Amino acid sequence: MYLLLVVVSFFTFAACSENAPEEIQVEEVDASDGQVGDLMKSPDLPPNVTLTGNINEGRNVSLVLEANTSKGVLRIAQSLADANGDFKIKGAIEAMGLYQLRIEESLQQGQEPKVIPLTLEINDSVVIQVNFKTFNVDPVYSNTRWAEALNGYMKEMEKFVAWQKSIVNPQQYKQEELMDMMLKEKKSMDDFTVKSIKKDPSNPANILLMTNLYPNMGWEYWDESFLNVLKKVLTGYEEAYPGHPMTVNFGAQIAQLEASYNEHVAFIQKNIAPEIEKMDPNGQVRRLSDLRGKYVLIDFWASWCNPCRMENPNVVRVYNAYKDKGFDIFSVSLDTDKNRWVKAIASDNLSWENHVSDLAGWQSDVVSQYQFQGIPHTLLLDPEGKIIARNLRGPILEQKLKEVLDK
Repeated sequence: MYLLLVVVSFFTFAACSENAPEEIQVEEVDASDGQVGDLMKSPDLPPNVTLTGNINEGRNVSLVLEANTSKGVLRIAQSLADANGDFKIKGAIEAMGLYQLRIEESLQQGQEPKVIPLTLEINDSVVIQVNFKTFNVDPVYSNTRWAEALNGYMKEMEKFVAWQKSIVNPQQYKQEELMDMMLKEKKSMDDFTVKSIKKDPSNPANILLMTNLYPNMGWEYWDESFLNVLKKVLTGYEEAYPGHPMTVNFGAQIAQLEASYNEHVAFIQKNIAPEIEKMDPNGQVRRLSDLRGKYVLIDFWASWCNPCRMENPNVVRVYNAYKDKGFDIFSVSLDTDKNRWVKAIASDNLSWENHVSDLAGWQSDVVSQYQFQGIPHTLLLDPEGKIIARNLRGPILEQKLKEVLDK
């Protein structure tokens, strides 16, 4: 991606972290470093984009045109506004992409950086009107193809973020009630996004707009019609920007999204267990699908989960009783500490081979894939990978295995 822009994440009411620094530092990278990719041309070449405009109450502020890369912030050009807040900044970019204009200032803890997105194309000459105090939320772009779409989207985003901030105590609502409220408030932004993309699928602004159509809230709250809208963007970009890294990456994202959605549908409607492909403690990739042909117990657990550890002796007992009759176990840990995970496997005599974890805890993708909220959580699969029973423990697990294996 040409730029990974930090955007307000949907439905994030509060966030905090320990040991936050008093001043926020921006790590910069050298534009001459070949590892950053084709984000910009050599600074020695003539500029091919120009930004002009006015920042109300932005007397003599320092402005930076930049991109965020996997290596850090890439500075493309810099300029100072005059005493009236008027500015002009020129830079050389390699291709269409998502960039940002930032006011350079020292930030103390709790302060947000002043930054606005730019979906620049070569030879763009963009005019920007914005206020210093509300820099992030109210820019007005003009004199470029993508101005109308991005202006509308920023207005919709501003309304949605304002609503989020108005919910000062989300704990007072039930989860479903909260999600219903969110979807209702977000609909205006969704509708604008869909209409704008359909009007002009290859518009550079769609780089930003399309992120609104991803399943950020999980598949159960996602409108499947968004997939076709995203495909329209892909088709538009393939025609307008063939071979562009963003086009290629977007194509891969859409393919993965569609495959994951189809897997979700199979899970919900057909009870087919989604694939799990993760590392075991030795670094070997293990796949759930490799156990097709057997009855398989998927066991979601963790070393820190006391009910899980209490159930483990029963799981070990049934494994030993039925492992030679076409039964196996695929254990998925929600641990975050590898040593504790490995120690628990040995301590509890979990002798089967298939132990996996991404060490992401509750942030693991298996939680959303399999839609569970507590552990231990178990699923029994038939030899075709279909879920035939859930949350089997103790005698009930053994009874079910007798039913299907002692025939």
